[in-house]
Order: sequence, then structure tokens, then C-alpha cells
Amino acid sequence: MSHFLFLRPEWPDIHDAAGRAESAARPDPRTACFYARRALELLVHWAYKHDPALRLPYHDTLGPC
Repeated sequence: MSHFLFLRPEWPDIHDAAGRAESAARPDPRTACFYARRALELLVHWAYKHDPALRLPYHDTLGPC
């Protein structure tokens, strides 16, 4: 049972990435980090697209400038 099932109906792409991160956490932590970052990037892009109060920053990456 996944902790991220609540995401599936509205955000299937985020659900997929979060579920993959969750299932890889113990057997392959490096892969889990990749999918966790992917889920976070999808979520951030969704937030900026759907919330008009948010303004895109100069740099659109999660890493340092």
C-alpha cells in the first residue's frame, strides 16, 4: 500500500514518480532520489501553472543558480 494513492486521481504523473520513489527507497536509494526529485519537479511546475499568484523565478531549476 502506497502513501501516495491520494495523488492518483488528480495527478497521475506525480503519483507515478512518488510511488516509484517509495518502492525504490530500500532496495535502490539512488533511484529513489531520482524519482523523488522528478515528483517534486512535476509538483512545482503544476503549482506555477495553476496558481496565478506565483511568479516564475529567473532560474527555473531546483538547484542553486
